Amino acid sequence: MTLCKTLAAATILALAATSPAASIYVMSSGNAVHDATVVSAINALGNSAIIGVEYWEFDGTVSLTGYDAVFLQANYNWTAGAMNAAGQTQMVDFVNNGGGLLTSEWVLWLTSGGGHFQILNSVFPSVATGSYNGDTLHTFQQVDADPTINSGLPALFDVDGDNVAGGETNTPSVKAGAKIFYATIRHGNFVGLSGWDAGQGRVAQFSETVSERFVGHPFGFRLLGNVIEWVSRDAGTVQVNPTSVTVRLGRVDAGSVAQISDIDGQVFRVCRFIVPNQSVAPITVEVDGTSPIANPTQMAFRTFGRMNTTGLFSQTLDLYDWSLGNFSPTASSTTNIGATFRAVAVGADAPVARFVSGSNGVRARYRIRQTGPAASANWCFELDQAVWLVRP
Repeated sequence: MTLCKTLAAATILALAATSPAASIYVMSSGNAVHDATVVSAINALGNSAIIGVEYWEFDGTVSLTGYDAVFLQANYNWTAGAMNAAGQTQMVDFVNNGGGLLTSEWVLWLTSGGGHFQILNSVFPSVATGSYNGDTLHTFQQVDADPTINSGLPALFDVDGDNVAGGETNTPSVKAGAKIFYATIRHGNFVGLSGWDAGQGRVAQFSETVSERFVGHPFGFRLLGNVIEWVSRDAGTVQVNPTSVTVRLGRVDAGSVAQISDIDGQVFRVCRFIVPNQSVAPITVEVDGTSPIANPTQMAFRTFGRMNTTGLFSQTLDLYDWSLGNFSPTASSTTNIGATFRAVAVGADAPVARFVSGSNGVRARYRIRQTGPAASANWCFELDQAVWLVRP
């Protein structure tokens, strides 16, 4: 099921207009259709969401620079394995340092029934359990009031549910200091949605599998948006879209700057071409934009792309330092990439203002290198999005 077509466009626009924009890293569910539905819903709410690695692949090496919150899913891939200690520790640190975290099932069940997330459990507000049900309709009843969480919702409402090896964990209670925003009362009285402040950040937990039917229901759609706004408190991230691209090395095979503002499957493809100097990256592309914020406190440049063939490749991102008149040696990041779309980001180090020109220009660069064997010598890099994320 895709995002509910009966949801009025005016409602979507109203939500987007009243909610602060947040940049959300969504851990993949392992199901492409589901991931696309969830991202479409989050973006329709006025945010910027991107699909990342699956939870069991989150190993402490994935950059969360520029993200306000993480949506940790474990539903279609609930049997895949455990998140390792480094990944869990990184998530705890992200929350304690001010980041938001939202989870859906089967995270709580895996914490109890599977023995997973034992480090990350320290920031979970709900008490985990191995008990669950197969409900495909959930009745939510408000318990602890919150103006953001409850916005636009009645005190009692139903939401369509999804049965992904079950529909809901029968969460018994919350930890001391946590709130029960909604109870689910269809078959018993359980914690449906909990939340609390953890360190400088916030964590909220659904006991339901928040999947296609859930986000396709108007109340489920609204509740998801409210929770994202709550965990991303004070989110003021502004997405800066590119205005031009300059290919320094490589051959343009498809697309233009028009294809790289949104994640929509339309790509800007640049291929390996003549390499005059083997020490330089065969694909070197510069991207320019204009920031509405002249003196941001934070900045990141993020790409979402993949190789068109299997093999060993790396992508290097660099921010342009206008005070130096060159790309910064410190605001630079290199990451291995493959044939699956992946989000990669580089953050600006202080003072951030040097990465914005006197006319509010911002510039970044991505470079693609082959680092090992590849299935084809005629390889290309497909870029679906390249944007800056800045905060005042």
